[in-house]
Parts: sequence; C-alpha cells; structure tokens
Amino acid sequence: MKYSAVYIIYNPNSTGSSREVAEELKGKLVKKYPKLEVSLEATKYAGHAEKIAYKCAKKTKRPLIISSSGDGGYNEVINGAIRAQLKGAKPVCAVLPAGNANDHSRTLQEGSLFKAITKSKESSLDLLRVSFKKNGHSLVRYAHSYVGLGLTPVVAVELNKTDLTALKELWIVLKTFYRFRPFKIKVEDKVFTLDSILFTNIGEMAKVLTVAKNAKPNDGQFEIVTFPHARKLRLIRRLAKATATGLEPRRQAKEYTFQSLKKMPIQFDGEVGFIDRGSTVKVEAVHKILTTIL
Repeated sequence: MKYSAVYIIYNPNSTGSSREVAEELKGKLVKKYPKLEVSLEATKYAGHAEKIAYKCAKKTKRPLIISSSGDGGYNEVINGAIRAQLKGAKPVCAVLPAGNANDHSRTLQEGSLFKAITKSKESSLDLLRVSFKKNGHSLVRYAHSYVGLGLTPVVAVELNKTDLTALKELWIVLKTFYRFRPFKIKVEDKVFTLDSILFTNIGEMAKVLTVAKNAKPNDGQFEIVTFPHARKLRLIRRLAKATATGLEPRRQAKEYTFQSLKKMPIQFDGEVGFIDRGSTVKVEAVHKILTTIL
C-alpha cells in the first residue's frame, strides 16, 4: 500500500447511502491492509468536508482522501485538498459515489473504487479554477467537472432529483425553463445576453445530458457551451437535443474572462454560489493538478 493513511469523508445526514458505502469500503480496506490507518470522517454542516479534507491532507506524508458523496460533496473535498496541496501537502483524492449527482464518477471511473485502490490506478486530471475579483478583494474556487451560469446547470440539478426516462427528462427541462430569465455578461468590450453558459471538464451532466462529446479531463483545456438568448422554442429544441445526440461545444479554451453585470448564481459541480455585480471572473484549466484514483 503506497498511501500513508486513508480518510473517508461522509455525510451522516445524507438522504443517500453516504454512511453505508463509506463503512463498507473501510471494512474492505481494513481487512486487506490491517496495518493501514483507515478513518471515517463525518461532516457536520455544509462546507465542513472542505475543512476536513484540508486537515487530513496535511496530516500524513501521502494520504488518500475519499469523498463518499455525489459531485457536490466531492467539490468540497477537492477544494480543501488542493488548498493544502498548494502549501506543500501531497494528497490523492477519489470519490465513492453515494449521491444523486455522480457525473464525475460515472463518466471517468471504471469498476469499483476498492479494486482501483488495490491496484493503485492513479491518474492526473485537470481542474477548473475560477477566480473572482472586485474592489481589490479576490476569491478562488475549483471544480472537478463543470462550472455553469444560467439555465443549464439549474436544469441539471432538477434532473438529478429523480430517476429518469427520456420523457421525464424532457418534461423537467420544459418545466424548469419557464422559471428563468436571460442574463448579461461583458467579455472584453462586448455585452452578451445568454440563457446559459457552461465550462466543462467532462462530457456529461445529469446522468444522460451530453454537453461535450469530445471533452477530456486531462488535455489542459475546457469546453465552452453557450446558449445565446433566443426564443423559447429554439432553446427547448437545443436542450432536447442534448438529451438525444448531445451538444457540440462552442469552442475550447485554456481560460475565459468575463465581467458580471448583475448579481447572479453560479454552480461548481452542482454547488451553488453567487457572483457579485461588477465582479471580474476568470475561468482557467489547471493542467493535471489533481492526483486521483480511477
């Protein structure tokens, strides 16, 4: 075993199987590696997983930090682990799928996490880094799968709340669509009115919504999918297409900078935050910064 310790972070109040699958994995690891420290770490509030991951990343020489969660919980773990990594720690991260939204694990993982750990199947993946600046203040957040504004990520969250068929998915898309209005951003000197914009490091969202067929998580670039503001019927057709044949990204980029013209929500792998009016937002692909097990 090449890891100095294993920390499995789970949410004891999860409506999914976070605790159960965490305990099951711990049991398997303890049986196979009786001398290895394997610890279960329970979260107590939103954002706690990030603090736990930061603490665990600094504890030992090469810890394996596992998030027993969906994409949102893993987002917290990634942010904590990377913050420690930038200060000299050497964490390895992985997600044990245990939530409604498991786009990252479903798209990238092959087989069981336990088997991958025993084989030390490590990979280096890109992360999306989002920097916010306003009036001299700055904030940085990371995402392992996507960053979205507008309608598309909101629809994705709704889709993840239920077991889907094609008809159910289309109905949720249509229903959610009518609740939202377009937003404006400034890119260089041009103002764009959009229904949605998505920066993605993987090709799928919300179980069967294909947004970028050619997305690769380790090529140093991300895909940009834009939905310019249009008549409702045209937008509905494009969203429906994403469930059937997928969308082609507008372009690939290593970075993208825009200015928010009003306060608006933003999602990081399903986790919701807000951008203040007048903020400068920079999205970057950080090449192979995350060491993970797939």
